[in-house]
Amino acid sequence: MKKWLTICAAIILVFTMAACGNKTNNGNNQANSPSNAPETTPSADNGTPEQITLKFFSALADRSNGMGKIEQAIIDSYMVENPNVKIEVEALQDEPYKAKAKVYASTESLPDIIQSWGQPSFIKPLIDSGMLLELNPADFESSGFIAGSTDGFSQDGKLYGLPRNTDFLVLYYNKKMFDDNGIAVPTTVADLVEASKQFRAKGINPITTNAMEGWSLPIWFEYAQQRTSGDFNKIDAVLNGEGTFSGDADFLAAAQSILDLADAKAFADGFLTADYGTSRNLFGQGQAAMFVMGNWEAGLATDENFPAEFRDNVGAISYPSSDKGKASDLAAWFGGGYSISQSTKHPEEAVKFMQYFFKPENWAKQLWQTGSGTPAQKFDEFLTGEESALQKGLVDVFGSTTSASNTPFHDLGTDEYKTKVMEAHQKLFGKSISPEDFLKELDAAVALLP
Repeated sequence: MKKWLTICAAIILVFTMAACGNKTNNGNNQANSPSNAPETTPSADNGTPEQITLKFFSALADRSNGMGKIEQAIIDSYMVENPNVKIEVEALQDEPYKAKAKVYASTESLPDIIQSWGQPSFIKPLIDSGMLLELNPADFESSGFIAGSTDGFSQDGKLYGLPRNTDFLVLYYNKKMFDDNGIAVPTTVADLVEASKQFRAKGINPITTNAMEGWSLPIWFEYAQQRTSGDFNKIDAVLNGEGTFSGDADFLAAAQSILDLADAKAFADGFLTADYGTSRNLFGQGQAAMFVMGNWEAGLATDENFPAEFRDNVGAISYPSSDKGKASDLAAWFGGGYSISQSTKHPEEAVKFMQYFFKPENWAKQLWQTGSGTPAQKFDEFLTGEESALQKGLVDVFGSTTSASNTPFHDLGTDEYKTKVMEAHQKLFGKSISPEDFLKELDAAVALLP
């Protein structure tokens, strides 16, 4: 926790500057104009650059909005500036991506550059199997990564990946829907239950999230347990063998608080079969009042696929507080990033592309200025003072952080462990299991850890 708070302090400094809006863009670099790439190196034979193809595997499936659009723009720009390089992109949603990544790994055919997560459940098996290329930190000194942000991509003092963004889970809400229905924006857990009941009574879906994929639910539960115990470290203690989920009054109360929401019919109709895109669209089209998702959805305020009425009225708050847990106690961690396959035939070009990608004026600038998320790099030089109201609200949420959860607990073990943790949560949120049995299933999952 102390280490994470130190990292938070570094990021908060940038956020504070963003909130003040005391810097302006230099006016020469537009948000969608990556910097010039290094010149290509001629081949030794005849001076003509070698024709190279890199396969790029991404979990940013939407290439027309948000982070996926930025990722593709940088790739396209690199290919224009390096005509001897062709980058072939394969992009899938998170869970299908992870399933196919396992297939690639099992056949030792990882694409040249892959999206990776600095979390043991994803990156450790690949590192242990010798499938990822070790990176030289000196090659990325100018990228401006926030201190500590590469830790999850490192093992035994060696670097195997680079972080893309800083993530934290928030409660997005539609201000107009609250106002039009005379419902107060919730500030406490009890308020959230009451607001859900009121929306449901009016025939409106209260809350949506991507429950079908499952990964947002354990993070939601981390909030629930912190609000009942006042301590994000309790789950870590269980994973470290210093306790159990079963028989703990705080964990039981947290599970019951989720059931209280389920009993209030807080979760959108059919939420257990809603994937990321479906749940996001439900919220963006005004068919749900709230959306539990990460700060990377700052682009909701600028996504022209949604009505202007929605874009002008979307806000974000931290998860509601309790008498033990404050709104400033935040579920936060470093999110996805990229790694290079050890088996790539073009390691130098892959590294060169990653250097280009993480030039601050490329990824960090575009991510912030388009309102698509928060970089894991310093980005104060790209503040415009014209950030959207939603961005400013997210700045306020993060800027008030007093404690943080760090890596989501379902990502701190094996694939089998992670699957069982997510399935247990789907059962709890779906009211198909009692709180007591839910905790037993979590303990059974923990027993799988080495």
